[in-house]
Amino acid sequence: MYLYDSKTQQECLICFENLHKDISLVHLVKKLPICLSCLRKFDINDHTILFHQYRLRILYKYNDFFQSLLYQYKGLYDLALKDVFLCLFQDELKERYKDYIIVVAPSSSKSNEIRGFAPMEQIAFTIHDQVFLGLYKKEDYKQSDLSYSQRKKVKDKIGIRNKDMLKGKKVLIIDDVITSSSTLRTCLSLVQACSPSIIELLVLSSSHW
Repeated sequence: MYLYDSKTQQECLICFENLHKDISLVHLVKKLPICLSCLRKFDINDHTILFHQYRLRILYKYNDFFQSLLYQYKGLYDLALKDVFLCLFQDELKERYKDYIIVVAPSSSKSNEIRGFAPMEQIAFTIHDQVFLGLYKKEDYKQSDLSYSQRKKVKDKIGIRNKDMLKGKKVLIIDDVITSSSTLRTCLSLVQACSPSIIELLVLSSSHW
């Protein structure tokens, strides 16, 4: 595991091939940490929908490649991959959300302790460092392990601390995958109760939209 340094990086963070083996127009415009071959495996699905009357932007389709990439990052503890997920949109996101507090969907504290980092927090920090860490899981669980009826009760499994930090602020809520939308809906509800001035949502991937 190693961290990406745009000044010295020569290998793709995903496949470890030479970054300059094949160069695309995108590579000429942006300093990307991934090669052209891996770039082509992302199914870009960048579009915006209304989610409970709030702007929700979805960046990718949740295909087999994206699923395996998330597993490599979260399940195999490859922290360097934090720089991959938003690299195509990073400049735009930094500019758009420079005045926002980023609220990350919570992950299991037990899993974070084992891997040594909280996955969505690290991805959020690639935009900027105004990241709110107040959402938390009241009990450890994996969304994928829950039945449909259990997912509907996720709202009882997530809490929030330090609510005053969000009052009157512009807020961006970010999560990795939207499936049943229970987690995102719960995060939105908890943030709404803090009376921010603006709420937007950003999800890395979805298999539905």
